Amino acid sequence: FASNPIHQLEPEDPGRGRIAMLLPNVVAFPLRQIFKLGLILIQATFLLYFAYAAYDIRLHAIRTFGYIIHEFDPWFNYRAAEYLAQHGLRKFFQWYDYMSWYPIGRPIGTTIYPGMQMWAVGIFEALKHVPSTKVWLPFIPPLRPLAKWAQRNGWLFIPSPLKSRIQIGPMSVNDICCMIPPWFGSTASIFTGLLAYEISRSVNAGLMATGIMAVIPAHIMRSVGGKFDNEAVAMTAIVMTFWLWLLSVRSPKHWPIGILTGLSYINMVAAWGGYIFVLNMIGVHALILVAQGRFNSGVHKAYSLFFIVGTYGAIQIPVVGMQPLRSLEQMGPLLVFVGYQVLAFCDSQRRKKNLSTWDFVKLRILMSIATLVALAVVAVLLYPTGYFGPLSSRIRGLFVKHTKTGNPLVDSVAEHQPANPKIYASHLGMPLDYVLLGGLVCIFNRNNGFYFMCLYGFIASHFSGKMSRLVLICGPIVSVACGIWCGFLLDMVIEPFLLLLGKKGYVAKPSTATVAPPTSGDEKSAKAKGKNSKGDKGKDAKQSRREAETIELEEWEEEIRPGGAMQLKRFVKSQYFHFFPGTSLDDAKKFREEADSWLPVVLLRALFSVAFVIYMLNFSELRSEVPKYIAHCKSIGEGVASPTVMYAVRQRDGSNYIVDDYYKGYKWLEQNTPEDARVMAWWDYGYQITGIANRTSIADGNTWNHEHIATLGRTLTSDVKRAHNAIKHLADYVLVWGGGQRDDLGKSPHLARIGNSVFPDHCGDDDPKCMKFGFYANKVPTPMMEKSLLYKLVEHNNKEGVRVNEKLFKHVHTTKHGLLRIYEVQNVSQESKQWIADPKNRICDAPGSWYCVGQYPPALHKLISKRRNFAQIEDFNKKGEKSAYTRLIEKEKGEL
Repeated sequence: FASNPIHQLEPEDPGRGRIAMLLPNVVAFPLRQIFKLGLILIQATFLLYFAYAAYDIRLHAIRTFGYIIHEFDPWFNYRAAEYLAQHGLRKFFQWYDYMSWYPIGRPIGTTIYPGMQMWAVGIFEALKHVPSTKVWLPFIPPLRPLAKWAQRNGWLFIPSPLKSRIQIGPMSVNDICCMIPPWFGSTASIFTGLLAYEISRSVNAGLMATGIMAVIPAHIMRSVGGKFDNEAVAMTAIVMTFWLWLLSVRSPKHWPIGILTGLSYINMVAAWGGYIFVLNMIGVHALILVAQGRFNSGVHKAYSLFFIVGTYGAIQIPVVGMQPLRSLEQMGPLLVFVGYQVLAFCDSQRRKKNLSTWDFVKLRILMSIATLVALAVVAVLLYPTGYFGPLSSRIRGLFVKHTKTGNPLVDSVAEHQPANPKIYASHLGMPLDYVLLGGLVCIFNRNNGFYFMCLYGFIASHFSGKMSRLVLICGPIVSVACGIWCGFLLDMVIEPFLLLLGKKGYVAKPSTATVAPPTSGDEKSAKAKGKNSKGDKGKDAKQSRREAETIELEEWEEEIRPGGAMQLKRFVKSQYFHFFPGTSLDDAKKFREEADSWLPVVLLRALFSVAFVIYMLNFSELRSEVPKYIAHCKSIGEGVASPTVMYAVRQRDGSNYIVDDYYKGYKWLEQNTPEDARVMAWWDYGYQITGIANRTSIADGNTWNHEHIATLGRTLTSDVKRAHNAIKHLADYVLVWGGGQRDDLGKSPHLARIGNSVFPDHCGDDDPKCMKFGFYANKVPTPMMEKSLLYKLVEHNNKEGVRVNEKLFKHVHTTKHGLLRIYEVQNVSQESKQWIADPKNRICDAPGSWYCVGQYPPALHKLISKRRNFAQIEDFNKKGEKSAYTRLIEKEKGEL
């Protein structure tokens, strides 16, 4: 845990690398150990502080609103967790939910990433066996004086009082779901630190990366208390998988860790659909290692184990199934796996038959050609069968230039829009300014982790630029790069004091050092060259130095492999050194060695370290910028902490007033409507209707069926009579959001536009963006808007002259502040309701199966027959007529 500068090499000669110490060794040695122990204690204290800061900064919502689930999607995730806890994993994976997407229903078990729910229920079951008790933490009492000092000096995230006992015991599923984001926020920060350490080998770099990741808004935005969303768990899985992967390819002997990488990847697959990013990151990095000439038996085993274990686990998850072997977006890592087996076979033949370099190159070329031909034949045979799945719309959207997808439903979601500089400044901020410096530091230690860091940075910046929500994947790499720069500075400050206390410094490797020659058919010639070089020491100093340089084994190398990229790099490097004076490199090494061993220079470095620390603490701009940035992170954490179903309003006396209209409105539904009541609302609220009110919804945020959502959008934006003709067959109540802040009228143009994409008679093909449905500049509604059911329901008795026909829709409840309104549908068709509820009218995929899809009642067949199948730009494999909206977007892009 002591300071470990990035560029330090362990000396080979015990007599070299030591400075002329001020103190005798018998005194310096114990002082050095005390100094190291002090460093360890300081680092451990900051690690605890950073882990707690990551936890504390995410608790604002819990402290303000209590254990309340946030927003929309988390309510579905929580409801699924409750179902898993009550019914077990088998029934969970065979759960067909008829309370959502009425009357069709939704197969939950085969469409959900269950990782979050499995973690929540696993913790729930574990805590059930833990008696309620208080656990004593012995390391807390010594930290209390330090905590009081930190509080007096304005440090944030210091618990007051600092308790030495914590309460543990059983918790409800709801409370666990609320607390999982803060818990996993801390673990993600720690794994980010481990990732930074693996790239830099600096403990201080890992420590600083942990601290940055703990508070960076890009991480906070999806992991505040109560936001039980996929990314809250997935971020930990991402950085843990990346760390284990880099650890498995650190050196050839680390390959068994590939098994742990595969297991961590399975956790990632279960947690979030973003597992495709992790899979392709590792696949591309494995390909880069080949291009860099760093392929060896260790890398081969590590990647093979990761891919086999990870893929086997992934296909066990119902929502994924056989996609890793069929999906185009996952085909790259599969091809890398095949290529790795070919390279490993060629290596085995090289060793077995003692092939010469040229024979080895020819073998690899022939095997590569044969493999490519075989793969092409397989692809040609499988493609007509439909074996290969198409790229999903959102995945393909990450690689196209346009900001509109051609799908009005996807285009209506703000987080699917491209990121802009303001988002990067807000969610990454100050650490982003030091990313380049961290990368420059790593250039001088180009291990396998360095190339991974560069790859991660490029891919994260590209994808986040296409979709703003993906700024969250920039959080780890920005934290790592900035942490490496900060750690480098700390290492440089600490190093001279360790040297003064007798630590061995850098020792230049002798220019005549040699290692074992290539284990191939060139072995004899290599040995002969070695013998000749001994007899011709005076011939050419430059040549001998070049030969010595080319055969030094690095940490990640297993042998001097012939006939590949590494041999080519060695040749280019030898030619490069040819243009330098014979002793220039040796002089540079000698200067580096003297900087660690010459007492005056070490004393000067120590003096500079002291001056640097004084400057940073008293005069640097960072003295004010760092607290500002931390305060900014805290404000972001508080800003995203509103649960949506309630929010806080600051009163004149400084206290908070909680506006909980939405939550209480849903609770009113639960307490005042029949259990089989069906509630129609825009799809945004579907998860809250089923999660809070425990009532059947028509659609929700899964958005898997565009035509069904378009039917809902058309119905709500039609005139009252036309809407009632459809609603009476589907719903008992209609719910709308009002109040003018986030009400349904603001988003209603999207509803009309989505409806028109499937029902061209709604606004007409001549108006694909439904401009006739909206408001004029003076906020006066257009005629189509004014006649619509949605406008009538939101503004009923709120605006003069606006009333809904209560013979069709009876107003039954408006919340205290008018933010949520509920209407009872009159003249509901009981015939249609009973027809839908009859299991005989569901279509099962097999007799006695749990997978039985509901149908629309016969009374709606005329309406359903008007629907036009929707085909969007990205679904290039899907046949169907493009909507007027899609054609308009294509025209705007210049594709027509």
